[in-house]
Amino acid sequence: MTEEEFREYSISGSLYRLIVHVGTPLAVFALFNCLFSLLDTMMASHLGAIDVSTVAYLNQLRMILNSIGSGLITGSMILINRAYGAGDREKANDLLNMLIRLMLIVSALFIAIIPFIPLLLRAIATPEEFIEEGTPYFRVMILATIVNFINLIYINIEKTRGRTRVIMIANIVTMILKLVLTAFFIYILGKGIVYIATATLITYSAFAVYSLIHISEKNSIFRIMPQKILRSGKGLAGKIIGISYPVTIEDAAFSLGKTVVNSMAASYGAEMIGALGISNNTTGLATNFENGFSDASSSIVSQNFGAGRPDRSVKAYKANIVITTLASLAAVSVLVLVRDPLIALFATSRDGVDAVFLSDIKRIFVYDILGCLALSLNGAGMDFLLGLGKTKITLIINFTRIFLLRIPVLLILQHFIADGATALGIMMLISNGCCAILTTSICIAVSRHLLRNKTDVQQKAQQE
Repeated sequence: MTEEEFREYSISGSLYRLIVHVGTPLAVFALFNCLFSLLDTMMASHLGAIDVSTVAYLNQLRMILNSIGSGLITGSMILINRAYGAGDREKANDLLNMLIRLMLIVSALFIAIIPFIPLLLRAIATPEEFIEEGTPYFRVMILATIVNFINLIYINIEKTRGRTRVIMIANIVTMILKLVLTAFFIYILGKGIVYIATATLITYSAFAVYSLIHISEKNSIFRIMPQKILRSGKGLAGKIIGISYPVTIEDAAFSLGKTVVNSMAASYGAEMIGALGISNNTTGLATNFENGFSDASSSIVSQNFGAGRPDRSVKAYKANIVITTLASLAAVSVLVLVRDPLIALFATSRDGVDAVFLSDIKRIFVYDILGCLALSLNGAGMDFLLGLGKTKITLIINFTRIFLLRIPVLLILQHFIADGATALGIMMLISNGCCAILTTSICIAVSRHLLRNKTDVQQKAQQE
C-alpha cells in the first residue's frame, strides 16, 4: 500500500485483520530476534559462566543508555503517528527531522563518555571480575547502540506506514549476518566477548546503510531533509522532549532496576546473574512473539486517536488483548515442550555441561514461564497507553513494577529463601503478575474516560 492507502486502512479497516496484518511480521521478527539473542547468549556461554554473566550484566547497563535514544524515538513516533493519522504531512516530516537532530546530540554525548567506562563501572559497584574484559566490550557496544538508533528510527517509520514485512526480512538477514560473524569469532578464531560486541557493531552498521537509503526516499512523508535538521522547528523539540522524557526515564529506570536485581542476584554467586538472564531470554521467545502484535497496535491506536477516533482506539486495545492472549498460549505451549534441550544448550561450555548452572536456570524458568500470560496483558495495556501518549502513566507503572514489585520483593525473599534460583523465580512471577493487574485496571479506566468524553477527546486531539 502507499502511505495514503495505509492511513485510510488504519482508520477504517477491520481492526483484527489490521493488527494481524501489521503485527504478524513484527511478531515473527521479534521471535527471530529473541532466538538469535539466545544463540548469541549460547556462544557467550561457550566461553564460560562468568563470561555470559558479564554480557548479561553489561547489557542491562547498555539498555540504560539505549533508553535515552529509544525514549526520544518512541515519544516522537507518537506525535508523528498522530500527524500522519490526521493527514498533516508537513508536520509529520518536521517532527521526524527534529528527532534526527536530537539523536545526533545524544550520540555525541555517548561518544564523550567512552574513555571513562572503567570509572563508571566501579562507581556502580560492578564486580571486579566483570570489569577487565567487560570494559572493551562495553565501549564497542556503546558505538553499536549509537549506530542502531538509525535502525530504530527506520523500523518505526516502516511500522507507521504498515510495511512490517520489510522490517521482518531486513532484520532477519541482519541477524543471520551477526550470528555468522559471532560464530566465526568465537568458534573459529577462539576470541572472547569483545568480538561478540564487534559482530554486533558490524551488522548494525550494515543495516544502518540500508536504513539511511530508505529513509531518504523522495516524495515520502518520512524523509530525512538536512536543511530541516539544521533549521529550528518552532516548539517541536519541546513537544518531543515533553512527551518522550517519561518514556526515557521509564526505560532507564527499568534497566537500572534490572542492574540492581543483578547485583542482588550476585549475592548468590556471580553465575546466578547468567542463570537469570538466560531464563528471561528463553521465556522471552514467548513474550517477544506476543509483543509483536502489541507493538503494531500502538501505532494503530495513535493514528486513530490523531484522526479523532478515540472509540476506535479503544476497540484496537480490545482486539489486541484477544490476539496477544492467543499468541501467548501458543508460544508458551511450544516453549514448554522444548524446555529441557533448549536450556541444556546454555549450560554447556568448553568444559562440558555445568550441572549446577543447568539446575539454576531450570528452577527460575518454571516461574518465568508462568508469568508469560500476565506479560501479554501487560504488553497490550502498555502499548495502548503509549499509543494515546500517556507516557507519564507508563512511567509510573514500570517504576512500580521494578522498584515496588521486584526489588523490595527480592529483599524480603532473600531473608526467607536460601536458594537463589527459587527466590529470583518467585520475584519474577510476583512482579509480572501484579503489574499486569495494575496495567489492565488503568487501561479500563482510561478507556471508559475516552468513551464518556468522546467529543472533548476529539477536539483535544485535533488541537494537538
